[in-house]
Amino acid sequence: MPSFQEQLDEAFPPDADAALARCVAQAIMLAGDVMANEPFLNSLIGADIRGHIRRAAVLFNVHESCRAGDLPFDSDMTRMPLGGGHWVELRSGAYRAHICRTDGPVAFPEETPTRQDQRLSNQLDMFEPDPVVVPFRALSDTEMYAWLTFGAEGRDLTHLCWGMPEAGRNSWLARTNVLNRLGPAFEYPVEAPEAATPSVVLRFRDHIEEELRRDDEGSGADEGS
Repeated sequence: MPSFQEQLDEAFPPDADAALARCVAQAIMLAGDVMANEPFLNSLIGADIRGHIRRAAVLFNVHESCRAGDLPFDSDMTRMPLGGGHWVELRSGAYRAHICRTDGPVAFPEETPTRQDQRLSNQLDMFEPDPVVVPFRALSDTEMYAWLTFGAEGRDLTHLCWGMPEAGRNSWLARTNVLNRLGPAFEYPVEAPEAATPSVVLRFRDHIEEELRRDDEGSGADEGS
């Protein structure tokens, strides 16, 4: 029976790394270009939501790339079960995964109730009768949960990793650093995606405006309750 690490690498294989890294790196550039050229984002308020815009760009570009067949994963963009936002859920092999920003390649994303709920898929006592002993393998029919984590500095992608979190604490049952696996020979894109035609930029801008509107409505509902 394969280990967690072997299952993670099988679900999110090395031959998808280059396309994934380019997709995420170009999304970060797309976010930077849109923020620089859209008056309602090229402001102090826009700077306050820079991280939100980057995350939206990464979700948007990964989802579009999956739909186009450029990435070998199934992708659904759906409303999160808690709050007013949306997420992209990727499925491959025995895994489903969500995309999160983190401060570093081994760091965990900011904890939220939704992420806590999702991590319960990796509850250790689902796999072994003795929860004190950390298992290295899952049952063959078990659905497991992972994160695709990324970080950015300016227009540059700083890290990109697949990770399977343990349910009850911040430790990794399996983790793959995509950029390390690609190695130094990988050529990072130096400009926004070639596909960032006016129609794509317009769709992304509409996506951002819709997300900001939903966030504002969600905040208003919380304030009124």
